[in-house]
Amino acid sequence: MRTLAAFALFALSVANADAQQTVATEPIVRAKLDPATVVVGQSATLTLDVLVPNYMTKPPVLPAFQIRNAVTHDGSTINMSEQVDGVSFAGVRYEFLLYPQEPGAYAISERSMTVTYAVDPPDSRETVVRIPSLSFQAVIPDAAQALDPFVSAQRLVVHQEIKPSSDHLKVGDSVVRTVTIEADGTPAMLLPPLPLVRSPVAEAYPAQPEFQDKYDSRTGVLVSRRIDQVTHMLQQSGQFSLPAIDIGWWNVGAGKVETAHLDAMSFQVVANPAAQGTISDGARARWNWSAVRDGIAEHWLLAALIATAFAVIAWFAPAAARSITAAYQQRRKTYLQSEAWSFRRLRRVAGSGDARTVYFAMLDWLQRFEPVASDRTIKAFKAAAADPVLDSEIGSIEQQLFASHRNAGEWSSRRLLWRVGAARRNLRRQVASRGAKRQLPQHINPMGIPKASTESWRKPAR
Repeated sequence: MRTLAAFALFALSVANADAQQTVATEPIVRAKLDPATVVVGQSATLTLDVLVPNYMTKPPVLPAFQIRNAVTHDGSTINMSEQVDGVSFAGVRYEFLLYPQEPGAYAISERSMTVTYAVDPPDSRETVVRIPSLSFQAVIPDAAQALDPFVSAQRLVVHQEIKPSSDHLKVGDSVVRTVTIEADGTPAMLLPPLPLVRSPVAEAYPAQPEFQDKYDSRTGVLVSRRIDQVTHMLQQSGQFSLPAIDIGWWNVGAGKVETAHLDAMSFQVVANPAAQGTISDGARARWNWSAVRDGIAEHWLLAALIATAFAVIAWFAPAAARSITAAYQQRRKTYLQSEAWSFRRLRRVAGSGDARTVYFAMLDWLQRFEPVASDRTIKAFKAAAADPVLDSEIGSIEQQLFASHRNAGEWSSRRLLWRVGAARRNLRRQVASRGAKRQLPQHINPMGIPKASTESWRKPAR
């Protein structure tokens, strides 16, 4: 009887030990989000500890932590180990920085991840573990409610570089303004853009902004930089001014609104006889009126009859006259904004042989050219055309205009126009061909294509 009782006691102790070991040898996942409330543009840090007994045989397969209206950046990754109930665990601590873009509540729903670890080396086990749901709040301080857009940072500085193409500016020259914003504690995507300058003297051609983010693992601070560059092509004589720029931002450390300032700068632009007739809208208008006067002088009898007819129409049908005039003006306005007019202007200015005028006329045309209108860049046009000769011609112009050492090869306006025209025809045919392929035969859906419900479209997450 004593032997039987001792055996039962031993079996019970072994079972308890096995149960404790089973519990202790399961992977451990700990997640926390800190702080619970942050300022818009500042980070809430998601810390994720993944621990397994023995060691991991494969890196963990993590889920995505992208959430709506927030920018997610990877933080530091640290190897770690600890003892749990006498069992050695090894693992990794991950940090993710979540930067809310708007005030409100943010939540990370429950997610799963896959972990592979050594149970009894070399045997391994793959298991799925759960990450609990977490949430935080983003706010804008009361003292900063007037900031539009709202920008917060631990540090923010701004500086500019202004490069005129010559010391004595004339029509056809350019002024390049480069503005760089550097900030600590906020991603570059949340820094404000450079406002465009609207001026009758110059046309603005902004480049794609450049975003740079670097996480300093020693300090735990995200250092960001946004670079905006705008080329102002001078089109008329007169005074051209680049306005001052003031960026209001919330200093998180000091708890107050501060302002970063850039000074204004003005330039005097003189007329350029070589560029007249190709740049200024006023010059085009004067040329048109001159042509009208010459036509009247040569065909005065026909002009008199036309004038009489218009006088009769204006007398008896003023509403019709106004309608015809408005229709003509609208048609003329539409034509001046069309791709055909812009391409015709490119062909006309190419005869001048001026690289700068031709290059920016080509940029203006690309903004209206359907196959690349969404990108509006020379790079997109070259990629779509896939023409080595065209690449070489445009490359020679860009080297001549923008390179620090202008040792570019010669470019030919005639050869450039020929290749641009060929690319224009080919790309328009490709667009027409794709449109024809998308049309369904009438017998497949005789009732027509149903309209898509606007409710089925979801607003994309930023």
